[in-house]
Amino acid sequence: MAKRKRRNFTPEFKAEVVLEALSSESSQAELCRWHNLSADQLSKWKHQLLENAATLFESTDKQSDDAIELWNDVKYDKS
Repeated sequence: MAKRKRRNFTPEFKAEVVLEALSSESSQAELCRWHNLSADQLSKWKHQLLENAATLFESTDKQSDDAIELWNDVKYDKS
């Protein structure tokens, strides 16, 4: 029996899906079906984002600047 390969999601993908979930454009169940995710996985990503959101406003280090840039890229790239 072949082992199933573990999927790796980019930070950009995770941010996009979580922002969709938080914007209430679609239900969490719809997003999970659309992106073939478990509800538990999406909940973990939402929790991670909300837990670390304050770091977006810390402009003193490069990591925060990168996070702000990622946020803007995802927020304004609705293609």
